[in-house]
Amino acid sequence: MNIPKISVIVPVYNVEKYLTECLNSIINQTLKEIEIICVNDGSTDNSLEILKEYASIDERIKIIDKENDGQGYARKIGLDLAIGEYILFCDSDDKYESNNAFEILIDEVTKLNVDILLFGINFWYKNKIESFKVTYGQKQKVFSSKELINYIYETNVEIYCKLYSNAFLKRYNDWFFPKKVYMYQDAPFHRQILLRADKIGVCEECFYRQRKFNNNSVVRSKFSIKKIEGYSKSLHAEYDIIKKANKLDELKKQFVYYILNTAYNFVIREYAHPLLIQNLKIILKEFKSLIDSVIKDNPISNKLLEFPFINKDRIFFYKAIIRFDYDSFVLYFNKKYIKNKNRGIQIKDEIIKNRDFSIEQKNNEIKDLCTQNNIQDQEIKQLQNSWSYRIGRLITYPLSIPLEFYKYIHDYNLVKKSGLFDSKYYLANNEDVKKAKINPIKHYLKFGWKEGRNPSEKFNGNDYLNKRPDVRVAGICPLVHYLKFGKNEYD
Repeated sequence: MNIPKISVIVPVYNVEKYLTECLNSIINQTLKEIEIICVNDGSTDNSLEILKEYASIDERIKIIDKENDGQGYARKIGLDLAIGEYILFCDSDDKYESNNAFEILIDEVTKLNVDILLFGINFWYKNKIESFKVTYGQKQKVFSSKELINYIYETNVEIYCKLYSNAFLKRYNDWFFPKKVYMYQDAPFHRQILLRADKIGVCEECFYRQRKFNNNSVVRSKFSIKKIEGYSKSLHAEYDIIKKANKLDELKKQFVYYILNTAYNFVIREYAHPLLIQNLKIILKEFKSLIDSVIKDNPISNKLLEFPFINKDRIFFYKAIIRFDYDSFVLYFNKKYIKNKNRGIQIKDEIIKNRDFSIEQKNNEIKDLCTQNNIQDQEIKQLQNSWSYRIGRLITYPLSIPLEFYKYIHDYNLVKKSGLFDSKYYLANNEDVKKAKINPIKHYLKFGWKEGRNPSEKFNGNDYLNKRPDVRVAGICPLVHYLKFGKNEYD
């Protein structure tokens, strides 16, 4: 059996709009000795059908179909199966710039004889492309890990702008490919790579194009607690990685300012979401002793401003973060502050630029949302006299303890026998319930449906409540109502 020159690993999740363009940029490469491992990570759109169609005409494509565990773990699955001499990771909404990209990369990595080859990337916005080239010297193309130690927090962390030796990757079994982590997976893996590689090569040319306007991507998706969890796990993983490599003393200053800058970018991207601010305080307090060891009694001194990762326009933010002064922190993003301060205007401009839509578009979105809420409020008032509302009032009113107990047992057995509650699914998607060792059906009936948690892939309780606002107002569990009354209407 011929060993492919390159194994291209493509995690796929709900990208039917862009997947064809991505796959075409791979299968049309002039280097034909490749394998293409596509890991379908629980897509709910037509992505899997597109993969099967391509696999039927190109035998180099291998499809792994699995439940959704996140992009990082999908990459691990692909890496475990890869047999190529070298590895490339490609996101399924991105593409390669030219058809001879693989051929050039193989020639370069063979000539330099390195464990990893870093190359440039083009950031692809709707109306422009920004190039990020890798340079650490005018002539030098090969570096040792020790030579790049001072650049470890400057190098582009994206996993897909590097060509990896498969033999090098298979030397370790603890790469950061986390399960159920949906953001910030690339950075810890990037630090592991640079700390462990014997020889690192650099190629300035930009071979990869990263799409910045996929509104379905996790980064641009609606704010959720999963983003905070991903950020927290990433920071702790990075701390453990540099500590395990005995580089904490050497890198702690870089790591502290990396924490500050990523916190800033996270808050900007999420419009200073109150839940983010609240949890950010908790996360950063876990690193307080490390921050204090770098900053000591002087939060931001002129001397520290000389550090290359410090952005002077963010001093107010840094001071608030380091002092854990969240009144000042909130003030930094307050509308009045933005209106009256030049720095605030710059922040607003940066938000608009990063989010890739105009203020007018955002205002229209808010107006539409308000209109929808008003309509829903009117519907609720009209439906308060419906039978669903009356039944809900009746069965939730504590007439007697025996009646409530009978109702609970009846609902429990009804849900259990319905086939619409999947205990494994519920526990897999709700780690807090699993850790607490609570009966999943009992948790769902008492708390879960009120918190927007779904009982299985087959039944979407939130969708049901949106279609039946009278059920929400009545305070009835959506699955129980569906099983008792709503089957005909919902179906």
